[in-house]
Amino acid sequence: MIRVEDAGAKVGWDGLLGYNWRSGYDFTKLTDGLDMNQTYSSHYLQGRLYRSFKSPDALTGKWGNSVADVEAGWHAHPWDCLFSGDNSVWWWTSYGLDYTPFCPDLSETDYSKWFFDAVNAVRAGPGKLLLHAERDRGPVAVLYAQRDLFAAAIAAEKIEAGLLASDSNHLKQHEQFLHAVEDFGTQAHHLSVADLAAGEFTPADTRVLILPLASCLSDEEVSVLREYVQGGGTLLVDGRAGLLTGDGRIREARPLDELLGVNSQAGVGAVMTGGANGEGTVRGTIPGVAAAVDLDLAGLSLETIEPGLRATTGTALGKVGETPILIVNKVGAGLAVTLNFSVLGIGAERISADGGPLEQIVGAVLKSAGVSAHCRMTRPDGSAPRVIEQTLFTDGRTRYLALQHDFLSRVPAEGQDVRITLPEPAIVYDVRAGRPVADGALAEWDAYLARGKPLLYALMPYTVDAVQVRAPESASRGETMQLQVRVRAGEQRPGYHVVRMDVYAPGSDRPHREYSQNIACTGGTGDATIPLALNDQAGNWRLSFRDVASGVQTQTALSVQ
Repeated sequence: MIRVEDAGAKVGWDGLLGYNWRSGYDFTKLTDGLDMNQTYSSHYLQGRLYRSFKSPDALTGKWGNSVADVEAGWHAHPWDCLFSGDNSVWWWTSYGLDYTPFCPDLSETDYSKWFFDAVNAVRAGPGKLLLHAERDRGPVAVLYAQRDLFAAAIAAEKIEAGLLASDSNHLKQHEQFLHAVEDFGTQAHHLSVADLAAGEFTPADTRVLILPLASCLSDEEVSVLREYVQGGGTLLVDGRAGLLTGDGRIREARPLDELLGVNSQAGVGAVMTGGANGEGTVRGTIPGVAAAVDLDLAGLSLETIEPGLRATTGTALGKVGETPILIVNKVGAGLAVTLNFSVLGIGAERISADGGPLEQIVGAVLKSAGVSAHCRMTRPDGSAPRVIEQTLFTDGRTRYLALQHDFLSRVPAEGQDVRITLPEPAIVYDVRAGRPVADGALAEWDAYLARGKPLLYALMPYTVDAVQVRAPESASRGETMQLQVRVRAGEQRPGYHVVRMDVYAPGSDRPHREYSQNIACTGGTGDATIPLALNDQAGNWRLSFRDVASGVQTQTALSVQ
């Protein structure tokens, strides 16, 4: 009915609250046919889910709310939305809560100043650059299945299963897998049950497929998984995968056993009841990984998913008592990996000073499948920085590398000095600083990362030499002035650029809000208009032009009469 009255309206939802089995939020259905998808920044998983299933032209974004909290949070919030693939940023409430933008006398609060400084920085060109580019969805897929949420909720009601049951723990398990992938230095996307059944993925585009607590699998889906692994894909599951049929009935035999190289016939009660806590050590080599996986789990409390699990054709790389905790099985050109423990401990590991073995195990599996980080980052002591997310955008021959401290994590509170290393040299520009990182191509440089200071680099195959402008020297009030902008890159043909034009009235040091604009320059060339008003101030106006990617700029004067 809304579309009948307003054909151009974006129809959807905003601000979904708690996510559990009762809420009815199946994101594959919520995004189908709806072109506005918006949630709270604090609801990490919800944002990742609508990103995977949204329609191409959907309006998407997030509330900052109390998550933004302090200056660093408000400075990071708009960039977090942009790097996540959103095309809008939202603020909840104008007055009545602690984080209001305006006082009763309409003066701005500090929250407002921090927030709009960041919003204006994004809107001054970087937003247009990245929304034109293609966001790399990553070579890792994670299955999203509402039926598994229901199965986990039922398990919590009927069987004592500790950390491996309940809808909340199911969602947390899902989140921690996503965190492990992002901390590794790449991105993950989601597959729906329909995508899985139809085989809408290949080892070429999905190097690793993760099934978090995927209790429900049909025989047809198991067949798709077997073909995927044999073709060269890596399947990463936990010990509960395939316990139930696709419609949630308990199986007498587990159809994934052969593929996983295990024997899980220990009885349903044993399978559903968590194992004992204990100590274990993983020592061995995952096929395809140059260095051995040598992870000391001594003292780590592990609740095994399936105490009765035994390796057959698979290789057990560690045990808690007699129960394997990690099993790898080579099948055809691919690999099936079973993690027989909860990954909920990743939440604490990722904010610790030195990380932990759970993320290292997931990272080793990714590495074995040929997954690599967009860039390698090290701290001065040689260790990896904590909770840093990497995102890559591609636009023709130009790539944009976005780096940010996890917006939802306040640890470590201080910033981190890092050494950034690219897979191959490029002409690197610091987009936010508006300058080249160095003269000529380079593959390594130093940077500083903190929660309120997201970084954006343009990795280009050429150097931007100049911004040229063709515009009249004078114009009359009420006249629409036409101008052309060109980005020069030596003898090379530039790709897509955005030039920021800021227009200043006589005597003003603030850009004219209506006339200043971003100019899209396809092939390095773009056009713009300035519709001068009849009552505009006469005199000498100043026009500033800045290539957003490189920071190269120029100025012209306009006499308005």
